[in-house]
Amino acid sequence: MGDLQGSVLVCDFVGRRAQAPVSALGLETRGFTVHNLLTSPYPRELTAAGYADQLWRRHGPFGADVRAVLAYCAAAPIAQEVAATLHARTGVPVPLVLFDGEPATAAAVQAEYLLAAGKLGELLGVDPAHRTPPAVDPGDLRVRPQQVRQRMFEGLLELGDRASRDGSVDPATARAEAEMFATYYLDWLSHLIAGHNASWPAWGGPAVQIVSRHHESGAEWPGASHTETIRIAAERDDLLRHPEVAAAVLSILRRENCRAS
Repeated sequence: MGDLQGSVLVCDFVGRRAQAPVSALGLETRGFTVHNLLTSPYPRELTAAGYADQLWRRHGPFGADVRAVLAYCAAAPIAQEVAATLHARTGVPVPLVLFDGEPATAAAVQAEYLLAAGKLGELLGVDPAHRTPPAVDPGDLRVRPQQVRQRMFEGLLELGDRASRDGSVDPATARAEAEMFATYYLDWLSHLIAGHNASWPAWGGPAVQIVSRHHESGAEWPGASHTETIRIAAERDDLLRHPEVAAAVLSILRRENCRAS
């Protein structure tokens, strides 16, 4: 049945977030073959193009049966690179369907780094006054991304050292906890840095922005042949569970099926 309906490529870094995943759409039950590209082990490339190339090499190649590329939030720039690769390899200009899609800004990278530091500091019992690591230089994210990532990793490890110096956790346990936590978050932070370092290539197809009630979206998505925006009366956490979202995605995929047949 999947061969009859075609396949979709999904870029969704689920992690431990509260927001519903793209899998909540249940496209497999509607006869589509779903390729979830963001699975462990995650790439550590620090540009959107390099990251997408690793996903293609691991999970592809993909062909003309692909009906759309779907992406959630900050995975949008990487998904766009996947769509561009698909177009270059097959000549197929598929829709890029974005759920609360947005660029990965320097501010977002910094915010997620601080969030990780706060969580680790709380876990290790570090004084709140000592949980904030040095800020990320926005300019360095593009020109020195590896050094930025390394500094973030070391900043998280430093919280383990701080906990052992404060006496809240014994040194061996503090270091082990910090290393495990920092390694886990390095996947997510690498993903955000890669999304930040995007080239926004044209891929020959449209962008469909499906957005929650309060999400800010631009009128035109960069690189798209044209942009359609569908606003759903749902909060961000529940966007992908909303029946109107599933109906909109199915309409797009069925339209692409008719075009391909």
